[in-house]
Amino acid sequence: MIGRPGEKLHHLPRLGLSDACRLFGLTPRAIRFYEEKGLIEAHRDRLNHRYYDGWARQRLAWISRLRSVSLSLRDIRQVLDADQRAGAGSETALKKLVSRKEELSRELAEIDALIPVLQADVQPALNTAA
Repeated sequence: MIGRPGEKLHHLPRLGLSDACRLFGLTPRAIRFYEEKGLIEAHRDRLNHRYYDGWARQRLAWISRLRSVSLSLRDIRQVLDADQRAGAGSETALKKLVSRKEELSRELAEIDALIPVLQADVQPALNTAA
């Protein structure tokens, strides 16, 4: 399971919403959104406050890290499902990240090809304006 080096998220005491936000760098709105989408599950205490057990914290760690590199929620769900089913979250995440990197490389190549074309269009306009 992914997390920060040395973290044992599963063994921490239960974690409230504000502490989860601080720990994972997420907003309350984002965490509630992930709950609505079924990516995580919050428990409720006797005062009806949300708290996150070890399992939810591990999933929040995955979500936080994978969203930080702009992986889609669909891909994140697949990583979480693979981790839950067969403990293959890291393998699935690696495949998704390699694919995302290839996609970004193609986009960067398209940008690199377009910049000189636009520069050539802009240059004559600058010369006539002077």
